[in-house]
Amino acid sequence: MPNGLSKSLERTAKGGARRLLASLASWHHQRWHGFGKAEDIKRIIVIRQHNQFGDVLCTVPLLRALKTKFCLDELAVVVSPQNIDAVRGCRYVDKIINYDKLAFYRKPSLFFKFFKELRNGYDVLLVPSNVSMSLTNDIMSFFIKAKVKIGPKSLEDKPNKTHGVYDIAVDLQWDNGITHQSCRNMQVAIPLGIDPVKQDKGLEYDVDERLSGEVSELMKSVKNGTSLKVAIHAGAGKAANRWNVWNFAKLSELLHDELGADLYFTEGSFDHEIVEHLTNLIKIPFVRVRNRTIQSIAALLTQMDLTITNDTGIMHLSAAVGTSTLSLFGPTDPLQWAPAGSNHRFILGRNSDINSIEVNKVFDLAKKMALKN
Repeated sequence: MPNGLSKSLERTAKGGARRLLASLASWHHQRWHGFGKAEDIKRIIVIRQHNQFGDVLCTVPLLRALKTKFCLDELAVVVSPQNIDAVRGCRYVDKIINYDKLAFYRKPSLFFKFFKELRNGYDVLLVPSNVSMSLTNDIMSFFIKAKVKIGPKSLEDKPNKTHGVYDIAVDLQWDNGITHQSCRNMQVAIPLGIDPVKQDKGLEYDVDERLSGEVSELMKSVKNGTSLKVAIHAGAGKAANRWNVWNFAKLSELLHDELGADLYFTEGSFDHEIVEHLTNLIKIPFVRVRNRTIQSIAALLTQMDLTITNDTGIMHLSAAVGTSTLSLFGPTDPLQWAPAGSNHRFILGRNSDINSIEVNKVFDLAKKMALKN
């Protein structure tokens, strides 16, 4: 089937699904009588199955706020397989509900198990949306059994045509002083008495201690054995977010020659060519960290003194495990995405161009951060 025709059919199907869901929501909408007492809220479910790994990791402050405010018996999170590791390391999550479409197609019984989880009975359903809204989220919300459902009515003036599935539909606007994405994820919880501006924006990620042996073996391969260990992540999902690999090569040589740093090059599943190019450009010792799980990389990052990275998922993961993180930005806004916290720094390129960032500027700031540690 031609790609254009396929997309046209997909748009038609989604349009029909939206109209049907809006009609069902209007017909089936329950009457909401208020929250009652905060201590009556014992079970909360959060849907966060869409967007990228970093977006999902930025939901941690919301989950922490919910656990802090309410004495919960269970906090459940619906998440997709590609982002499941973002919540596996979150101490505040009691149950992970895996929305795995491919597994459902292959084994329909898994879908019925998933549907049963949605109907398990919750006090509150929350659907945070910081970058985009999801029709899939709204469909799930319609079927979830919850006393009160809270989700987006609009996102930056873009209306959610199926917001009728929610008892409380929230207009998500960012002109009210809510800048950082961690805060934006929390805005949907304002009806629960959570003030995003007053909450801690810092990320957290608990590392599996069983992986410490694996990390130790990897670090034994380093020949320098110096005290300064630096992780470098040269990849990113979006090309505009990638600092030129030649810049990373020059920076790596400066870190090694001037500071005697041990270098660890991390790479994701789509970063092979970039890291391959980087390693071919340099003549200094390094460790290439590839074919590792998110949890394994998290364990490694805890042993680093500094991570230097583009604006991508590893940036959030490094900050979440508590490692000082220097992030490089081009077209994206660091006030929205850069890790919060006094031990993290960012550099923004001129005119939204990440490659306008000079190597010496990155090295000088990295040196200050490394000496501080």
